[in-house]
Amino acid sequence: MQETVKSLTSTVEVSAKTIFLEEYSKPSKKQFLFSYKIHIQNNSKETVKLLNRHWIIIDSDSNRNEVKGSGVVGLQPEIAPGHSHEYYSFCNLETNFGTMEGSYEMQNLKTNETFWVMIPRFYLAETLNQFDKPLYSRGSIVSHKNEDIRGVITDYDMYFINDEELYSKSSNKPARDKPWYYVLIDGTNAISYIPQEHLKLDDNKKEIEHPLVDFFFDDFDGDKYIRNENTWEQLKRA
Repeated sequence: MQETVKSLTSTVEVSAKTIFLEEYSKPSKKQFLFSYKIHIQNNSKETVKLLNRHWIIIDSDSNRNEVKGSGVVGLQPEIAPGHSHEYYSFCNLETNFGTMEGSYEMQNLKTNETFWVMIPRFYLAETLNQFDKPLYSRGSIVSHKNEDIRGVITDYDMYFINDEELYSKSSNKPARDKPWYYVLIDGTNAISYIPQEHLKLDDNKKEIEHPLVDFFFDDFDGDKYIRNENTWEQLKRA
């Protein structure tokens, strides 16, 4: 396995790992989806803030795309001395191999000085999986470890990206940096957003009764459901 790439600029260190999301990729349509995890370590003696990002993305057909914007995944994190910030994001390529590199504009909050931290080139490859894939897949029948509910997974996020109010209502604050699943709850009209640590595969393979099963799935093979290509946006328009 390739070693994690790292860059050190002005005592702020950036490292990256990637994973190929086969379930969400469609090679026949030239769609290859990758998730990447960025770790930013502040080794300086001052608190720094991430202001802006600049990405250069190149696929194996030499198509080049530049992305510039404020912060990362909607945040401009402040990182105290000796602390770090980690986040996940995604990249969709038309080929099964590509590279990403770029820079972050940072600010020293004590002096207000701004500086750039280089993000070293890292690779997006169909065969390169540098962190754990989700434990459960779309169509898996699961049950809740702490509640008497079961259901079928329609989709998942690699990390928590739902409504913050939803997370604040959770009493035990499950991990935000692990997969969260959209689950059609058996015998109801409900759709729940459940963290991976609260789920387990359900031993009862009885089919799920939910009005959206036929919308999201084409068949049931006796073990799991077969996910079709219908999207949540299509559901909203239905």
